Amino acid sequence: MLCLTVLVAWMVFGCSSMASLDPAEQSVKSFVEEKGGMVETKDGHIVTVWCESANLQDSDLEQFAALPQLSALYLNYNSDITNDVFSMFDNMPTLKTLELAETKISQRAADKFREVHPEMSVSGPGV
Repeated sequence: MLCLTVLVAWMVFGCSSMASLDPAEQSVKSFVEEKGGMVETKDGHIVTVWCESANLQDSDLEQFAALPQLSALYLNYNSDITNDVFSMFDNMPTLKTLELAETKISQRAADKFREVHPEMSVSGPGV
């Protein structure tokens, strides 16, 4: 299902906009593509990330939290996200969609996140 979503999104939005990517975000784009994922860019910034991997580390997720214009993160991370990493997403004012797929988080962390971000869509069977 995630692959179909990614394919449809790629066909609708394309892999990136015509503006060249901010150099600080190029390494994130390369990392995501190495994992078989994709990014959507706008005005030289990554705005959407689709990433599915069983071997992501917390430090890998930290780089997504550092993206200044990220509005949607579609993540299939077949492990537990620690509360410390998950709380980093609390400080991302541009993030509007967080799709967790099979990613596992505690109910307490999910409830706290929803309390802080009632406007955000947070979904996935791991929630």
